[in-house]
Amino acid sequence: MKARLLLLVLLFGNLVLIGCNKDDMLKDRVETITLYVSPQTGSYQPWGSEQPVECMLVKEAGETDYQPLAFGAIAGFTYEKGYAYTLSVEKTTLANPPADASSVTYKLLQIIEKTSPTE
Repeated sequence: MKARLLLLVLLFGNLVLIGCNKDDMLKDRVETITLYVSPQTGSYQPWGSEQPVECMLVKEAGETDYQPLAFGAIAGFTYEKGYAYTLSVEKTTLANPPADASSVTYKLLQIIEKTSPTE
């Protein structure tokens, strides 16, 4: 009887240790992407606000539609109205994002191209 109990405790202990494998922890996903920034601006309405906010319009390579993105959302990048940009950025999808922030962050790696509508 004691041998069975000891075997059961050891088996349970092993299952607990296996279940706590560090590789199973959530991890941020980081990737380098090409991001296109429109020369036109757009607007979005922040949650809980009645006033629209002006913003950039961006799309990732392979996408067809531009999406709104706040002016300061790409770390290291300053948007100038009237210019189209092709950017190389580091996109991080947060595994455990803050409750009051986006689950995606962007960091400028390189301005590949900057053109004005008259060029």
